[in-house]
Amino acid sequence: MTPFLDAILAFPTALFTTAMGVVLTYWLFVIVGAVGIDLLDGGHVDFESGGKALAGSLEGGAKAAGEALQGGGKAMGSHDHGADVEGGILSTLGFAGIPLTVSVSLVSFFAWFLSLLTTPLAHGALGALLPSWLISGVLGLLCFLAGLVISGFAVRPLRPVFVAQKAPGRDSLMGRVCTISSGSVTDRNGHATFEDGGAGFILNVVCAKTNGLKRGDPALVLAYDAQRDVYEVEPVDWLLPEEMAQLRDPERAAALARSRART
Repeated sequence: MTPFLDAILAFPTALFTTAMGVVLTYWLFVIVGAVGIDLLDGGHVDFESGGKALAGSLEGGAKAAGEALQGGGKAMGSHDHGADVEGGILSTLGFAGIPLTVSVSLVSFFAWFLSLLTTPLAHGALGALLPSWLISGVLGLLCFLAGLVISGFAVRPLRPVFVAQKAPGRDSLMGRVCTISSGSVTDRNGHATFEDGGAGFILNVVCAKTNGLKRGDPALVLAYDAQRDVYEVEPVDWLLPEEMAQLRDPERAAALARSRART
């Protein structure tokens, strides 16, 4: 155990060991639900009383590591005047669309592992020719750069996992077809569901006209009443099959909703 501790606390591995300590602490808090995976991308921290101080230290350490990664990427890409974090060297390496916390974690791990593995070999091979501080310094930089490259390849298959699905706004529901989930729909109350390809939405709906809407029936969303927080709907039994298919186009659906709402 002592040789291992000596190895992880020796320069340059000690730098990456510190980063790994911050990373492991962060993921521990993610597991218990205290912080989100998007902490460095606009997420929030929700701790109680005494835990807030530790959360602040963790957030500061994680952000420092993230800024170091961003700064390193910008420095490497400074020759390209149009480069930035999203569209420059980090994007080229494959980090675009990946939460910064995940990127920092992988870079820290790979750099730490490479440093731990190669430091004894490098000092054994070059110790008689070069100063120890020079070997360690160059090796630390090379391990960091290698960690960037390896991590960039490692995260690429994960990119679809982190694609954010934007929930449709109220205006985008106009002209769309929802499914009635209540026993009936009156001019005062009713419920419906709207499938967006994800978890879906539960809507409060009303219909000013006499109707036979019941659970499971499709209904056309005409408008949104902000004062009552309800959607005005009507049956779609008057639509032809080809017209129902056209409602998949949001622009055509909104135009149909506007025209029906005026009648």
